[in-house]
Amino acid sequence: KARPRLVHRLDRDTSGVILTAKTKEAAGFLGKALMKRAFTKIYQAIVAPGGPEPREGQTETPLRREEVGREAYMRTCAPDHKDAEEAVSRYRTLIATPTAALMQLMPRTGRMHQLRVHMASIGRPIVGDPRYGGALVVGGHPAPRLMLHARELIFPHPAGGEKRITAPAPQDMSDLIKALGLEPERS
Repeated sequence: KARPRLVHRLDRDTSGVILTAKTKEAAGFLGKALMKRAFTKIYQAIVAPGGPEPREGQTETPLRREEVGREAYMRTCAPDHKDAEEAVSRYRTLIATPTAALMQLMPRTGRMHQLRVHMASIGRPIVGDPRYGGALVVGGHPAPRLMLHARELIFPHPAGGEKRITAPAPQDMSDLIKALGLEPERS
């Protein structure tokens, strides 16, 4: 009878972990934890061209919502813009070639399209993201979709302690990682 309640969702073409709560009470607890930024969200993305410099860092560029017809976009803006919203994203290059890079992305805030806009703002848009300048073909390989994957979610559990949920990259992303030579070396 009870329906699950969505706590953590993803953009349409993003793969990976989503979180639902079984009860209204759990949804309330998790919603508050999310608002307090008690969640750690870890994403993987393929960006092009190559990796950013520096290889690891943080962008704190504020974002604002812009609507064009029926479409909504996020844009970077000055901190004093009347519609500016705080947005903080950490990034780390896992593996890079001159053509593309496999990145670990960790948003600290939860703005719409935040990771997509922040990566584009540092000159490394996410592959398969035409809305924010991402290449549709990289190194001669087509991107089947937005190459953004919610890999891991760490959060306080309503029953106590901490819970970690992970999702391996889907086949289409794994195939592109391999084709671009972005696979981690196995020891």
